[in-house]
Amino acid sequence: MLKVIITAPRGTMDSLIVQEAYKHADIEVVGCVGTPGRDYIGNDAGLVAGVGKEIGALVYEDLEDLTDDGTPLIETCDVVIDYSAIELSMAVLDKCVEYHKAYLCGTTGFSEEQLQAFAKASQVIPIMQTANTSYVVTVMKKLLAEAAGYLEEKAGMEIIEAHSDTKLDAPSGTAKEMAQAMADGMKNKGYEDITFHSVRAGNTPSSHHVIFGCQGEMFQITHDAYDWRCYATGACDAALYLGQKLEEGQTGLYEMSDLL
Repeated sequence: MLKVIITAPRGTMDSLIVQEAYKHADIEVVGCVGTPGRDYIGNDAGLVAGVGKEIGALVYEDLEDLTDDGTPLIETCDVVIDYSAIELSMAVLDKCVEYHKAYLCGTTGFSEEQLQAFAKASQVIPIMQTANTSYVVTVMKKLLAEAAGYLEEKAGMEIIEAHSDTKLDAPSGTAKEMAQAMADGMKNKGYEDITFHSVRAGNTPSSHHVIFGCQGEMFQITHDAYDWRCYATGACDAALYLGQKLEEGQTGLYEMSDLL
């Protein structure tokens, strides 16, 4: 049974992860970490995250808060799952290294220096820092790399991505990962040859359209997420994968493609 801690249980993404993790036969949610001072601190995570009933795991203010038996919360888990904000995610990274816990981070918008911190930490613990835990998007990136390799001399390549107006970074982390996959599949072109277009409007769901514009024809590969639960189930799969690596004594910076 994989024991997980999930941050930001009131968040759009994290609340779904709590729900899906609770339903998973191989995962136990041992606690959540919320924003200090919020009125839901100390409540059952199932009620906070929308499960609809108590699940026997409380919401704490900090990973090092003590549980009923006096143990720091983070010591009770195998993996921390975190889709929150950059500052919190960097703090979580430090604590996971200190307590030797695996870390699944879905937060986006990190600087190059912060990404280097993830790479350094991955020499100590198993980590997955990814913008997208959808299994379908993972397959899509494989197809994009292959298409870019065949069409690099024949097509202009553009990515149009749309999200809700609450998303802070643009282009999206998923769009950047798609572009990097395409760049990795090409010999004579690179990341800088791909054009991004970002839309932030209303409650637009996650949408990524990759266009290969050729002479007289156009090829598109598209992914539309109409229910964010696809990312939550993928996060559970990724957490199980990281837990296995932790049990095996493995370290490293892993990707969703490692699950394929």
